[in-house]
Amino acid sequence: MTRTTARATSSATLVLVLTAASFALASGALVFLALSWAAPLPDAWGFRGASIIHATGFTAVGAIIALRRRSNAIGWLLLGAGAISALGAFGLEYGVYAIVGRAAALPGGLFGAWLGSWTWVVFITGIQPLVLLLFPDGRLLSARWQLVGWTAVLTVLTTAAFMAFRPGPLQLAAYANNPFTPLPPSLVDPLGVIGLMLAFPLMGGACWSLVMRFRHATGIEREQIKWLAFSAVPLAVAGPASAVVSDKAVQVLFVLLLLLVPVAVGIAVLRYRLYDIDLLINRTLVYGALTATLIAVYVVTVILVGAALHPLTSGSQFAVAVSTLATLTLVQPLRRRIQEAVDRRFYRSRYDAARTLEAFSIRLRDEVDLDTVRADLVEAVQHTVQPAHASVWLRETAR
Repeated sequence: MTRTTARATSSATLVLVLTAASFALASGALVFLALSWAAPLPDAWGFRGASIIHATGFTAVGAIIALRRRSNAIGWLLLGAGAISALGAFGLEYGVYAIVGRAAALPGGLFGAWLGSWTWVVFITGIQPLVLLLFPDGRLLSARWQLVGWTAVLTVLTTAAFMAFRPGPLQLAAYANNPFTPLPPSLVDPLGVIGLMLAFPLMGGACWSLVMRFRHATGIEREQIKWLAFSAVPLAVAGPASAVVSDKAVQVLFVLLLLLVPVAVGIAVLRYRLYDIDLLINRTLVYGALTATLIAVYVVTVILVGAALHPLTSGSQFAVAVSTLATLTLVQPLRRRIQEAVDRRFYRSRYDAARTLEAFSIRLRDEVDLDTVRADLVEAVQHTVQPAHASVWLRETAR
């Protein structure tokens, strides 16, 4: 067996071991979640089982990439994120079952709750920036970006130490107090401040690295970066909002959006339906704008019609019915106008090509001169397809 073959075999074995361990931990967490579902718990961020969802998604995509692209670090990072999420999920759910869900506590429950209260830091503040930094080929843009990578390591160490050793209720497991407080608060609290101060330049540097890649990328790499950006942009908005706003709907949205990242990365790295991203972005822009416009029209119509007809309808649902019908009649006209605006603003070449073909078809209906038709056809092809050379050959039929 050659050295290359042996290395490939050991890598595949490691992938399978990590995948099996991650799914086993996630399955165990799911069992303990079901056994302690009715346990009374203090309110916490997100919802129970969120880590199980991330563990499953990141592990599955990471394993596929690591097996198909062993030399690419992206697959190993996603697989590591899934394994860490599975470990944290198992610790959290076992802690609930062992401490809150039973009359007599089981051994190891407090340790599991403690472990699940800080392992997410490695996943969020460490692996995510590294994915942005190394995407899509698993290598840094240049040697100078090593500073951002070491910043990620330092951010993980300081933030994890703060979460793991601060006294008081455990984060994500507030039903128990931290059993490990070897450092005084005067030393632990500054670690949280340092981690927070490092997190913002870390994410900024990782995102700027991706921007620089996109500016210099062509062809396949450019499409790959579009896929990651498509999943990361809404996540960048929902992430800070979920940390500041206590609304559960925003937090659930963040959990679901975070799951889009491994899916987008998997499509980009494996190049599966890679060039569908432009159509997906186009549809997202069109239907996102259409939805927002229809909601605004509906709300404004309800208010105006309700105020105008209140003396006649006396608070009935007539205004709601009128607003619904008015909104439905606007769906298709608004969709066409928004589609045209999106194509004109973001897909100018496609918009100009469509206009050129439309003008050519109008001229073709009334034109009878063959030389003029040939000239118009060549001009339309040059404006739409933009070839290096265009000509028309017509075969003469025998008389």
